[in-house]
Amino acid sequence: MAPFLGFSQPAKPTAPGYEVKHSEIFSGIQWLGEAIPYGDTSKKGDTFPLTWAGDNNIYTSAGDPLWGKKPDGMDFEIITGNPDNYTINKVNEMPGYFGWGGCGAKPTGLICINNILYLAFQNMTGMETKTDNAACEVNHGYDASIIYSGDFGKTWYPDIRTNKTPMFPGRIFASPSFINYGKNNIEAADGFVYAMSGEGWCNGNHIRLGRVPAEKIMEKSAWEWVSGFKTGFIPAWTKNEFDAIPVLTHEGYLGMTDMVYISKLKRYLLFSWHFNKYADPNNGSKIIIYESPKPWGPFSIVYEADWETNEMTPYNPRMPLKWFDEDKLEGWLLFSGTWRNYGGLINSNYRAHVRKFKLLLK
Repeated sequence: MAPFLGFSQPAKPTAPGYEVKHSEIFSGIQWLGEAIPYGDTSKKGDTFPLTWAGDNNIYTSAGDPLWGKKPDGMDFEIITGNPDNYTINKVNEMPGYFGWGGCGAKPTGLICINNILYLAFQNMTGMETKTDNAACEVNHGYDASIIYSGDFGKTWYPDIRTNKTPMFPGRIFASPSFINYGKNNIEAADGFVYAMSGEGWCNGNHIRLGRVPAEKIMEKSAWEWVSGFKTGFIPAWTKNEFDAIPVLTHEGYLGMTDMVYISKLKRYLLFSWHFNKYADPNNGSKIIIYESPKPWGPFSIVYEADWETNEMTPYNPRMPLKWFDEDKLEGWLLFSGTWRNYGGLINSNYRAHVRKFKLLLK
């Protein structure tokens, strides 16, 4: 396993060869209403990577879902309806994917390409060990893998019961999140699929970028990572993820991230968050949104602010592209609410929430 990468308090963001400044295109965002919690308080869970699939539905996976036949690990779910009145239903309990928190499989990224779903998850080797060591700490993130489904989540391959070798061992690329390009990935910029990986789950320091030909996602040997930059901010690539360099560093802000492409603006939006007190569900959080012209940057800051309330302490902001109007530049964020525990009972904020916003141009 790769050495643990330390985490520290927030600091000024930096990246190779440039200083991260505020965006010259966006002046921020405007909230267009209050957060709306999902109506059924029994349907709990968190992290919720999202993709807009070829059947016109939004799919997601919840970590530690706490409802259905299996409450831990992760499941697979479908989201139908409008953002202010949507429904979450299980497609697959994912019975082979179990374990609490950092000791179990947790979803990190999801994408649909040519009606094939690809789901990235972390902590593959923690599902059986469940030991009380560094691998199982709350800021988990190690031994990631990818599985795929040709029937919109009803069945997944390879079978976790027979394949227990992580695609990305260690912590260098332990939290992969696919960059989504519209419905069924139709707006893809080129023939590659890109994936970002922050560090761990919360309050990480760096993100790294990998890519793979779209038809070879399941072939580890086909993946490559940014290893440096040439003149003109052109990335150099390596086949060894342990030689990958960060494409963005922002201490305490880059744990599990999410990135989408806005085709009309030809810009990428990167969403992340920061717990005000490390890995603490009680002391509030900040949301941060970056933008860039390419998957590898250069990045600039669109918006950074305290997020909701300490009672909510939200995390894992995601932007469903199906719910984004490119003409109005209005959309919805879907995010997780605190896992705060009251007397052994997880509180009702531990579920999906949505909030409408507008991107503001300069």
